[in-house]
Amino acid sequence: MAMTQDQGRFTRQPVAGGLRIIVHPARPAPAFLAAAGLLGLLFGLPAIAVLIDPGRHDPVGLASALAGFSVVAMAALAWRRARRGRGPRPLLLDAAGLTLPERHLPWAELRALTLRQPGPGLQAATTAGLHVLAARIAARQHAAETALLAETTGEGAPLLVAGGLGPAVAAALRDAVLAARPAQ
Repeated sequence: MAMTQDQGRFTRQPVAGGLRIIVHPARPAPAFLAAAGLLGLLFGLPAIAVLIDPGRHDPVGLASALAGFSVVAMAALAWRRARRGRGPRPLLLDAAGLTLPERHLPWAELRALTLRQPGPGLQAATTAGLHVLAARIAARQHAAETALLAETTGEGAPLLVAGGLGPAVAAALRDAVLAARPAQ
């Protein structure tokens, strides 16, 4: 039984004078979170054991504990990055413009809505092995990280409209926002 990766979703709610869109980003892949947690445990517990035992406080033992804790830190950062920004994000579309949680963007300032897809990650080969399994798990997590960006007429970086979506959901959200834009 093949499980499909959550691609996220959005809901439309008519409100007085406009449309509220609530974006629900994709949940992190459970296999990715489990792999990060297991990696932290696999390297963290032996590092703690080295620090607890005074007989292992030689340079090699302490260096291995430091290396183990660095792997734990990388696993914790991967876990945190996978879960960051995955809460519901409300958008309000009305005649005045697009209201993001951070600021209001008038329609006249909105130049374009673009999709930013993640760069190509490690491609999982067809052979078996631990590295291939890790590449497949990372690819599943990486698949739902498309972001919808608003390019403005002013200088500066594009504004994040929504992130953590699958490509099809992000394209549908872009079409929904552009459909709500009044004709100019």
